[in-house]
Amino acid sequence: MQSQQLHVGVLVENVGFEGNIRAEGYPSSVTLFIIFGLALYAVIMYNFGKNVLESILSLFNYRRTLRMFEERRESDRQAAMLSNIMFSLVVGIFVSIVLPFFGAKPLWGSYALSILFFSIAANLLYTLKARVWKLLGAIFVVQTYSGIYVNSMFLYNHITGLILFPLVAIIPYIAENPAPYVIYIVIALFVISYFLKIFRIFQIIHSQNVSLFYFILYLCSLEFLPLLLFIKSCKMLSVNIVV
Repeated sequence: MQSQQLHVGVLVENVGFEGNIRAEGYPSSVTLFIIFGLALYAVIMYNFGKNVLESILSLFNYRRTLRMFEERRESDRQAAMLSNIMFSLVVGIFVSIVLPFFGAKPLWGSYALSILFFSIAANLLYTLKARVWKLLGAIFVVQTYSGIYVNSMFLYNHITGLILFPLVAIIPYIAENPAPYVIYIVIALFVISYFLKIFRIFQIIHSQNVSLFYFILYLCSLEFLPLLLFIKSCKMLSVNIVV
């Protein structure tokens, strides 16, 4: 006999995607965060649409990235600040609303607290990575190249957040059957963005004729380890699993 449990507005039958998952209705706090995201999205696209387009083109053109880094216009800084908030918000909303699809409850039983926690955690994680990169740049006297990567890292995050927000925003409101597919698409796009950032690191290191050993060492210490710690923290904080 299939077990059913209702937790914070989500009815789960058979834990995980293999089961029949039906969103009965998320609390209004989720809608409020999504409305805030829509307003932020509209402000970014209306006021900084040209900056966003240039950022998208720079993701696939290393020379354009260098030019944007050298120019660093005030409008780029403003767009980056708002886009950084958007990316953090997308991470917070996505992780929080997807937890029930895997049989876990939102942190502390509250979607609002869960979204805030994961949004802040994502922001702090990348802020810390940026500080470490700048520190390494100062130690090895390659501040310019560390700055280029930090700028590229945030560019990838910003565009990822803008692209994924519409998909993330519809997850709580679509029917049960297509929901897992939308989640898989979002996860796939996150993964693609992540590997594009790693490729950008390789471009920067390769341009300086740095040993491949140091590239692998970097990946293990500053990319994979923080990611594993973030995933482990999510699991530890979501220990209340439906059985």
